[in-house]
Amino acid sequence: MSDIPASAKYLIWLLLAIAIVFLLNVLQHLLVPLLFSILFAYLLYPGARRMENAGIPRILTNLSLIIGALLLIAGIFSLLGFLIANFTEDFSDVKEQIEENAAFFIGSVGNFFGVSEDQMQDAVENIDGLAEYVLEFFTATTNTIVAFGLMPVYTFLLLLYRNKFQTILLDISSDKNRRTVQTIIREIAEIVPRYLKGLIVVVILLMFINSGVFWLIGLDYPILLGVIAALFNLIPYLGTILGYASVLILVLATQDPSLAFWVVVAFFPVQFFENNILTPNITGSYVRMNPLIIILSLLAGAMLWELAGMLLVIPYLAMLKIICDNVDSLKPVGFLLSSNGTEEFMPSLNGVKKWFSSSESHS
Repeated sequence: MSDIPASAKYLIWLLLAIAIVFLLNVLQHLLVPLLFSILFAYLLYPGARRMENAGIPRILTNLSLIIGALLLIAGIFSLLGFLIANFTEDFSDVKEQIEENAAFFIGSVGNFFGVSEDQMQDAVENIDGLAEYVLEFFTATTNTIVAFGLMPVYTFLLLLYRNKFQTILLDISSDKNRRTVQTIIREIAEIVPRYLKGLIVVVILLMFINSGVFWLIGLDYPILLGVIAALFNLIPYLGTILGYASVLILVLATQDPSLAFWVVVAFFPVQFFENNILTPNITGSYVRMNPLIIILSLLAGAMLWELAGMLLVIPYLAMLKIICDNVDSLKPVGFLLSSNGTEEFMPSLNGVKKWFSSSESHS
């Protein structure tokens, strides 16, 4: 291997990366539900451990936790369905508002660019194929229902056989690395559930915050729009932007366009509060990641597995960081993944005081 030129080695690594991406794409319908199930198992693991320590059999513990979680998820979807049902009850009025807003925007854009109304109408009619595309998308998505329906089974088996998986990892490790493997397993089991719980808490808090803000600025269906905007925060960093962009589009299409201005105004304080207060204090203490790496990883996840990739990439990136932090040869990679090394450039109260004091001394 040492006789191989460096260019040939880089080519081999490039071909290996291409092969891995190809396999990940081909095995999407198998891997995505399994990877979600692993995260779900980590989320339930602390509760399962406490129940088992209390003397409850593991099988009963796993069943009760999974059934309870499924009932909670069903309740959330029922609430969302109720909100959507209220929205569809007024669909005739909403449809009329959509047509009115569409006519307004067509006229405004046509006047701005000097395009006739007939030409704008032709352009709108050419977009009709979008509905067929959306229909095909949801039809294709139904093919994965069976795979995702197996997630509770995957989760149950992962929790049931977790000691077996740990034993296998330790058996294939050398005596020198066994302690490192134990440390990695322990840290992942502690940090990942806390991060996932913190993420859920942030989303729930944002549901109330967004709904209250939308109610104050006078939007119709503020709870529904608040829930929609909050759910996007399951995607770190970009979640608030995507959530408020979705609400902005819905408001422009279904409500008085002047309200869209207030949605944009409301975005900035909510984004500041979420990025600087909520997330750092609830989830940031568990996973401190490089924002640039996070954004690039989100884009890569979206390119590979679309929305599922964006939801999965950050928790597994956090696991990779834990592994790198505990393996000497990979510590530079862990440093790259972390937010360490930029503390002196981050704004702080002491930094502001120092800047003002230096300004006064120069004056």
